[in-house]
Amino acid sequence: MDIIEEALNQGLNALNEYDAKRFCGSLGIPVCREAIAGDADSAAEAATNLGFPVVLKASGKELYHKTEVGGIALNLKNAEEVKQESQRLLQIPGSEAVLVQEMVKGEREMVCGLVRDAHFGSCVMFGLGGIMTEVFQDIVFRVVPFTTQDTREMVQEIRHRKLLEAFRGEAAVDIEALARVLVTLGEIGLQHQSIQSIDINPLKIRPDGKPVAVDALVTLSKEPVKPAGRIDRKKDLTKLYQPDSIAVIGASATPGKAGYTVLHNILVNDYKGKVYPVNPRGGEIMGLPACSSVAELPEGVDLAVIVIPARATVQAVKECSARGVKSFVLCAGGFSEVDENGKTLQEELTRAINEAGAIAVGPNTSGHTSTPCHFTTSIFPLGKVPQGNISYIAQTGNFATHTMYCIIIDENYGVARVTGLGNKIDVDESDVLEYYGDDPETEVIFLYLESIKRPRRFIEVARQVTRHKPVFLLMGGSTRQGANAAVTHTASMFSDERILEGTIRQAGITRIYEYSHLVPTARALAHTPMPKGNRVGFIAPSGAMLVVLSDLCQQRWNLEIPEVEEKTRMRLQEISPDFVRMRNPVDIWPSVFDHSVEFSYGEAIEALMKDKNIDVVVAILMLAENIGIPPLDFLVKLAKKYPEKPLYVTFSAEREHMEAAKAFLEPQGVPTFPTIEEPFEVLSILNRCRQAMQ
Repeated sequence: MDIIEEALNQGLNALNEYDAKRFCGSLGIPVCREAIAGDADSAAEAATNLGFPVVLKASGKELYHKTEVGGIALNLKNAEEVKQESQRLLQIPGSEAVLVQEMVKGEREMVCGLVRDAHFGSCVMFGLGGIMTEVFQDIVFRVVPFTTQDTREMVQEIRHRKLLEAFRGEAAVDIEALARVLVTLGEIGLQHQSIQSIDINPLKIRPDGKPVAVDALVTLSKEPVKPAGRIDRKKDLTKLYQPDSIAVIGASATPGKAGYTVLHNILVNDYKGKVYPVNPRGGEIMGLPACSSVAELPEGVDLAVIVIPARATVQAVKECSARGVKSFVLCAGGFSEVDENGKTLQEELTRAINEAGAIAVGPNTSGHTSTPCHFTTSIFPLGKVPQGNISYIAQTGNFATHTMYCIIIDENYGVARVTGLGNKIDVDESDVLEYYGDDPETEVIFLYLESIKRPRRFIEVARQVTRHKPVFLLMGGSTRQGANAAVTHTASMFSDERILEGTIRQAGITRIYEYSHLVPTARALAHTPMPKGNRVGFIAPSGAMLVVLSDLCQQRWNLEIPEVEEKTRMRLQEISPDFVRMRNPVDIWPSVFDHSVEFSYGEAIEALMKDKNIDVVVAILMLAENIGIPPLDFLVKLAKKYPEKPLYVTFSAEREHMEAAKAFLEPQGVPTFPTIEEPFEVLSILNRCRQAMQ
């Protein structure tokens, strides 16, 4: 009978260590040599057959944590020691037998395992093992299914990964053998639904680098977790972003009211379709005839933006549905984010949307923007929104309102689509990401999320999108409350943050950690292509800047500062005084004294642009009245001459000249950054993005 089936028939919640390793070994996971013994004499005989030294462990159906009860004896060197320790171990409460194991040699101990999550499904864990598991909690997770390549990347992510290299005379860890163990755990998660978790700790590394399980625990579930189903059908969001007609339910002629702002935002962006204001007073609003009720709307309006109180929104949805409306933006707050009454109201709203077979963004949304179709439904007075190649998904009202307004007035890049998700009763981040992935107007995608509604679908969608578009995520919360501690390390180490980090990496998404990075990273990609590598050449007017930035590139940002080609070095030397030894990074100011800012910077930048060892060039400009302000058109010419290699500009400058440079350079394709560290921070993010997409 199958080991798992037999244990379940006996009503067991877990396999003992011996059976757990028998199960794992039967599937190809390497386990140590061992035998089970019911008395001291049998244990001594088993030890003799295995060869000394050996390890003894107390064994019982519910004896899971042997260390805490003194249930382990190490390095026993003869039969007499084995008999003596066996008698002691058999007296421990719950001990039914003695497990006799070979004493596995090796200085390194890892941990790996499997755990099930209600949202993510089966997840595999790997990290630092033995007694260090709880101390350092240096572990990583991946969601099943995954590939062998995923596991290779996974084992390299732990902080103590140098332990995987040759160590104290022992060989480097056999990464392929380790990857096979993790892949097998993933396959168990797919094929054995009765297994709740597996904990292999330690997974010892032999001196030859081969992994071997010396302890294992398998927990079972009498009610197996159902495997995650196929991803949901793809929603058709075409009419949400490309409507031929829009109705504004709650339109107002009174400035300051949400109904006024939404209607004004649609019109001021030169929307080409039909617009139907709906207000009980009828008449005319902003030059458009207003319907006094939804019933007066023509049949089949593409999109309804509902800007009325929560208590009236449900009825409005029903009335719009009766007129054939299939897409909604639901702006009102006062639903599940407020109280139990709001939660009940939201349930009614959800039923109304589902019964209509419609799609809906919100409720409690700040609106959405679609510049290729020349409109925004934002409840904030954005005015005219510039068109560009950047799209955002935001689970916060602030981003699609105030932050977008700051981008409009302070930045020189535009957006394609922006979506405020709100309470996500229907359309969620996975649906919008999927639409953006297919959208020819969207080239780069940024998300700010506080939860992921359907994590497994999100992974599947993201893995498709990141094959051809960069996707960045700022996560402001967890997907669910952390898991309770369990009897296995794998389960007790499980947390939303850990699994989320692994999921993001697995999906090819680049995680960012600061709200402010949502803007400068977009600025770089709006104007220039993704750098082809992390090799940066930079030019500064100060030796101190070169030293500090060089240190930070290596220590913090994972950027390389390579040696330049000899012809590049010679050109840099030609434009500089003989007493300066030129190299990368470039100390440009001695050359400026002999020539000019325009000449010296221009020649140095061009030399680096031509150099095959450089992937991106950063120029730090000094702009001040007392030394003169050079014309900056030479930077634009260089950027256009070498369009495949990004040129970033930052400043040590007086504010008015820095702002003037930004206003001149960015509309012509040269991104600028107000502090000298910022372009390097952005390059670090883009370097991680390139690796994630690969």
